[in-house]
Amino acid sequence: MLYFIGQVFPYIAMGVFLAGLAWRVLTWLKAPVPFQLTMFPAPASAVERVTAVGKQLCLFTPLYKGDRTLWFWAWIMHVSLALVIVGHIVGIYFLTQQFTLIGLSPKASTLLSESLGTVAGIMLLLSLLALFYRRTAIAEVKRLSDPADYFDLLLILAVVITGMHMRLPTVHVDLPVIRTYLGGLLTLQPVPIPENWLFISHFLLVNILMIYFPFSKLVHLLGSVVSRAMISEAPPVYPTPAGVQRQATIFAKEGQSYESSATRGQGTGSQSRGV
Repeated sequence: MLYFIGQVFPYIAMGVFLAGLAWRVLTWLKAPVPFQLTMFPAPASAVERVTAVGKQLCLFTPLYKGDRTLWFWAWIMHVSLALVIVGHIVGIYFLTQQFTLIGLSPKASTLLSESLGTVAGIMLLLSLLALFYRRTAIAEVKRLSDPADYFDLLLILAVVITGMHMRLPTVHVDLPVIRTYLGGLLTLQPVPIPENWLFISHFLLVNILMIYFPFSKLVHLLGSVVSRAMISEAPPVYPTPAGVQRQATIFAKEGQSYESSATRGQGTGSQSRGV
């Protein structure tokens, strides 16, 4: 069982995660767009369009305008999650010695690394609990929630709680052994998973989350990129030439008329299917 959990299941999880994300994005991009979705005032250049998408992803501006309490906890959750992921990558790779690169002593680097990781973990845990409470305490939100909404939060909470448990002073985690194990997975030379049941449970939950992610509502981050790109693209050129079908193209060049290879009308009474 440990062989499957530690040396087989992680590759299955990564494969499903990447393939699932690719499938979701391709499905969105292939969906018919019968008319231009540009919202005005539209950005005037490609740089402004990319900036608009980045601003929404970083600041959640539409959510801020709609519900500032939800915006606060959602923003804290996403920022702390990003910090936790980056902290895992950097902290495990450098074995908490990353801050020696800016002149700190090894002891100070370890202390700062552990402190920042703990703070980010606590922020993530509190924001998830606040979002879960909101979903159960507010009648309207509760009415609109379905089982998948609760499962999403509970699964992420399980990952965070097991991860925070490993930070307790009474729990010993051999970071060099974990780095060796993860390095083996990344180099396609897997070694036995460390026999620390707390780490095994945490790592198993992460893999389950990766498999579940592309097929859940958690994939909304990628959806936000696609949808925001569509409503920020360059507006169409009017009037559209007769007999030409317009087709929206994400991040199209300014002034583009969106011509496609649609069949032009031929003969008396023939009409195009342009929008």
